[in-house]
Amino acid sequence: MAALRDEVKAFVVQALACFDTPSQVVASVKAGFGLDVSRQQCEAYDPTKYVGRNLNVKWKTSFEDTRKRFREETADIPIANRAFRL
Repeated sequence: MAALRDEVKAFVVQALACFDTPSQVVASVKAGFGLDVSRQQCEAYDPTKYVGRNLNVKWKTSFEDTRKRFREETADIPIANRAFRL
């Protein structure tokens, strides 16, 4: 498992908080940063998953803030409300 720079970690956390799947995040990291990461490595940055239960407080707070903001900003868009059913 490759060590990720903070900018990549932040990207992964934010993408997962916006309900992207780990597979989508893997593809985005490859396209945006040129790095190969596994789905499991990405899932470790999702505190709602078992593997992410011990996530660093910095990243957990970032995840929670991003998810809250995402939900608030998409609440008025009917098609975006699918995120609430996940």
